[in-house]
Amino acid sequence: MKTNRSERKNFKKTILAATAVIGVSTLLFQGFTQAATATEFKKTNTIPTSYSNYAAGSSQAVPNSLPKGYQKANYKIGAIDLEYYRNQKPTIKDMPKEEAAEIGARALWEVFGLNLEGQVIEMGYEQPAESLPRSRWYADVLVNGKRSYSFSVDSVTGELFDIVHGRTLDKKVSVAFDPALDKNPQEYVTLAKKLAEKYNVVHGPIKSVAYNGQGYSDNDPTISLDIKGEDGEIALMTFSRYDKALLGIGYNGSYKPSLEFSERLMKRVEEKAKELEKSAPPTNENEGSFLRVLDLD
Repeated sequence: MKTNRSERKNFKKTILAATAVIGVSTLLFQGFTQAATATEFKKTNTIPTSYSNYAAGSSQAVPNSLPKGYQKANYKIGAIDLEYYRNQKPTIKDMPKEEAAEIGARALWEVFGLNLEGQVIEMGYEQPAESLPRSRWYADVLVNGKRSYSFSVDSVTGELFDIVHGRTLDKKVSVAFDPALDKNPQEYVTLAKKLAEKYNVVHGPIKSVAYNGQGYSDNDPTISLDIKGEDGEIALMTFSRYDKALLGIGYNGSYKPSLEFSERLMKRVEEKAKELEKSAPPTNENEGSFLRVLDLD
């Protein structure tokens, strides 16, 4: 995946966060609603970190045992060179970035088979926000100098939030919506269930696997599926429609609050739309179209 310096902090959102919104409502991609939600996601309002609703219900903590066959690689840890991250300072409650980097390195090795020997992990601290009320360490992973992976972990508990493999295919591939796949995604449902069980994505038995939607990352067409666990966890798994490669996992700790945020956002958009309908002047077919900008504050 090609990214410039100003886009790096949004590396994993192409696959994970955007798909979460798609799953809540396709209306988010229609007309003024799309512009409103795009504006909302660019905001960086922070809120106090709270673990009262998360710690007790989360079944994932810092890994206390190494994945079978794993050996710590000799990788370099750097900082993401963006003003946004330079202005964020971890607290005494947050784990060192080196510890967070190793949690991510283990996950990338276990899921993607990635050996980080001689590679670079660039880390950035993110304060709590409305879409995720928990602070985290976010990482861009450079493999042979190219940003190819990312991950994020809870900066206090070490819970893995997401891992992503971004890539640019070396051939021209259609990223168009696939109507046939939309009607029958069973092949990917089966694949997602198999890998979700293998990697214990919802940290327990799987209750259901449901088709979420289609998209693309760079020139790689994607399909995403919701994985629900019997214990209430929900995760998002994204695959390439080109070769069925697993591209990303958004775990319960980040995916569930992002869905809740999207629902709140959609509700605010609908409320604002109703307000505008009531306050809009009478329609005059002789006049040009009337455009108003939603302010969700």
